[in-house]
Amino acid sequence: MSDNAIKVNVLLFGACREVAGASELQFNLTAPADVASAWAEIKNRFPNLEKFERSALFAVNEEHSRKDQPLKDGDTLAIFPPVSGG
Repeated sequence: MSDNAIKVNVLLFGACREVAGASELQFNLTAPADVASAWAEIKNRFPNLEKFERSALFAVNEEHSRKDQPLKDGDTLAIFPPVSGG
């Protein structure tokens, strides 16, 4: 891996997991990276995740995060689809 590359572990939950067909993935990203750039790479690999663009929630290392949250080598990015219920 080059000096400007980072490895991020991605956890997918609910409908996102179903669309991707996996609950855990690893992505190599070019640094600097943030949640938005990781999400773009993930959608590139799994285009059907685009339907969650406006509603997906993100967490980095088990803390809620926004799309501008920077990512570091070894971080875990969790992606949650919208949740509904009563």
